[in-house]
Amino acid sequence: MTKVKICGLSRPEDIEAVNAYGADYAGFVFFEKSKRNVSYEKAEMLIKELKKNSKIQSVAVCVSPSQDEVGRFNDMGFDLIQIHGTIPADCQSDGGLALWQAVNIAGSTEKNADELFVQSSNIRGYVVDGAESGSGKTFGWEAEEQTFVFPEKLKIQNRQFILAGGLNIENVQNGIRMLHPDVVDVSSGVERNGVKDADLIRKFISAVKHC
Repeated sequence: MTKVKICGLSRPEDIEAVNAYGADYAGFVFFEKSKRNVSYEKAEMLIKELKKNSKIQSVAVCVSPSQDEVGRFNDMGFDLIQIHGTIPADCQSDGGLALWQAVNIAGSTEKNADELFVQSSNIRGYVVDGAESGSGKTFGWEAEEQTFVFPEKLKIQNRQFILAGGLNIENVQNGIRMLHPDVVDVSSGVERNGVKDADLIRKFISAVKHC
């Protein structure tokens, strides 16, 4: 069954919602330019609340982190680190936090580009997003004429395929049926006025579970 990651959590109410409705992954954004950015201190508090009542895996979402930053995420108790941009060399070998690498697909010309998927023994999966992460837009998978090869390649490599970008309660089931991701990753699709909405989180998770 496809699993669910709710990304961009920043409030205790968000933690209550993902715990109540059964998300599998909870993402916390560490990027100052993002409106969903959280401080280390706030994230530590939220992770403690998350771990009290669930087995939800916590994901540190960051951009081209230093090795020191990666170490801090490890110390904070994160289960995974999702890296956009450059992956520190020390993170690409076995050991430490498991990695999800973010891959941005700008158009159909890149849909099968193997070079987008960095080969590293410590990369557990690939978060495949649109041209700009956090934009709330898909990478065009809805078009019936599109055929993407990378999902099958990732399965052969035993890597997780995380579908991200523009997902919501209206299109997530189609995304699952067309691309068969291991995980679906949503942020703005479960927000109202820029804030996570518990009812949308419930409906999104329910849609995935009933697909």
